[in-house]
Amino acid sequence: MERGTILSRQTPNMATVLTNLQTTSSGYDIIRYIGLPDMLGEESDLILYVLGKNLARHTECGAIEEVEQFFVHAGWGDLQLEKEKRKGHLFRLDGDIVLARFQTIEKIDFQLEAGFLAASMEHITGKSCECLPDIKKNYVILQVIHQ
Repeated sequence: MERGTILSRQTPNMATVLTNLQTTSSGYDIIRYIGLPDMLGEESDLILYVLGKNLARHTECGAIEEVEQFFVHAGWGDLQLEKEKRKGHLFRLDGDIVLARFQTIEKIDFQLEAGFLAASMEHITGKSCECLPDIKKNYVILQVIHQ
C-alpha cells in the first residue's frame, strides 16, 4: 500500500454489529450510569435521548418486531407492545437485565431506550414521535406519542 493511501471501510449496519459483538452489558452500564453523567452533568438525559434517536436512524427497523428484537440483542431488556392507541403506542420494558439494573443502580434512567424507540416508531409510522419513559417498581412503560 502506498503511503498516504486511505483505506475505506464500509460502515457496518447495526444488525451486523450486534450479531458479531456479543458481550455482557456491564461495561456499557458503567459508562452509561457513571462515566457519562460525570462528563455531561445535567445534560446527560437529553444527550442519551438524542443518542438513542441517532442509533435508531442507523438501524432503520421496519416493524415493531424488529425493534423488540433489537432491544434484546442490545441488552436493553424485553420490549413488548402493550397497547396501540390512536395517538401513540404503549410499550413495556422488563426482563432480567432491567430488574438487575433496578436492584443495582440507584439513579436509573431509560432515555437512551426512549430515544431509540421514538425514532424507530417515526420510521415505522411515518409520523413524528416522542417517547416518555415512566419508571415503575420492576419495569418501565415507554409511551410513544405521535405528533
